[in-house]
Formats: sequence, C-alpha cells, structure tokens
Amino acid sequence: MKSGDLTAGSAKLYTAWNKLRLRWEETQVHWHDSVSRDFEETYLTRLDPHVRATLEIMRGLAELSNAARQECDPERVSL
Repeated sequence: MKSGDLTAGSAKLYTAWNKLRLRWEETQVHWHDSVSRDFEETYLTRLDPHVRATLEIMRGLAELSNAARQECDPERVSL
C-alpha cells in the first residue's frame, strides 16, 4: 500500500473488522455467559459505529484525493 492510499487502507480495515466479527460469532458458540455479553457490549458493540463511520470518512477522503490528483494531473493543466 503506497502512502496516502486510502482505498487500500479502508479495504484492510473493512476486511479486518469483518474477520473479527466472524471470529466473535464463532467464539460465542463456546463462550456465552454474562462475561462474554459484557465483552461484546463494552467493546464490539461500541466499536462498530466508529468503524463504520471511519470507513465512510475514508471513502469520502479517497474521493477527494482522487479528484485533487486529477486536477493536478500535468496532462490536464494548461499553462
């Protein structure tokens, strides 16, 4: 991933978050007591909206970055 590549970064975050949620579902088959529910509520449930918001912000920043890159393209700029 090159520096400033928000698309690749957001793809990694999305993949990691989905993998974590899948592993959590697998874990709940064996661990389903009050401690596991507290863990889910304290960490995973609270983190989910932040991850989603971050992904949305990264998408928007990637669009802005791509637009700026196109605007600064030497082949587009006329002197």
